[in-house]
Amino acid sequence: MAKRKRTIDESRIFPYRYDLRSKRITVIVLAVLVEAFGLFDYFAVGGYMPAWFLFFAMVMLALHILSIPRRIHVEEEAIEIHCLLESTYIHYADLKSVRCMEPGEMKFAFPLLGSYGFFGYYGYYFNFREWSTIKVYASQWGNFVEIEDIYEQKYVVSCDAPGLLIAAIHDRQEHHQRIESTYR
Repeated sequence: MAKRKRTIDESRIFPYRYDLRSKRITVIVLAVLVEAFGLFDYFAVGGYMPAWFLFFAMVMLALHILSIPRRIHVEEEAIEIHCLLESTYIHYADLKSVRCMEPGEMKFAFPLLGSYGFFGYYGYYFNFREWSTIKVYASQWGNFVEIEDIYEQKYVVSCDAPGLLIAAIHDRQEHHQRIESTYR
C-alpha cells in the first residue's frame, strides 16, 4: 500500500495517541464507576440526598471528560491545544521557549486538579522539583514537550513526534517574526 504524502496543513496537526497505561486506567475507572453507580442505585433508600449525590458525581465526571486533550494544531498566529470542549491558545508573540523534556523530568509532577491516566494526563500539576504549577495536556507519559510563555506559565504536551512539533513551532514563530518585522 502506497503512503499518502502529507500536505502542509496536515503536518501541522499533531493528534494525541493514548498509551497502553492510559487505556488500561480508563477502562478500569469506567468499570469501577459503572459498578459504583449500580451499587449506589441498588442500595439507595430514596430521598433527595442520594439523588443530589449522584447528580453531583455525574456533573463532575462530565466536566472532567470535557477537558480531554484531542490534538495540537500549529496555526499561523498561535499554537492551539484542542480539548473536547476548550482550547488553549499560545500566541507566538508570547512564546518564550519550546523544548523536549528529558524522560525523568515529569517524575516529580503530581496532579492537583486533573487526570492521571483517565483518558490521558491533563489538568493542573504541581512539580515538586521546581515548586511550580504546570498545565499538562498529554495522552502518554512520555515524549513531553515543554512550552513556556513570557508570563512564566508552563504547558507540557505530548505527541508521537516531539522533534517535528518543535520544528513546526519554530518555523511558524520565525515566519511570524519576519512578518512582524516587515510591518515595523
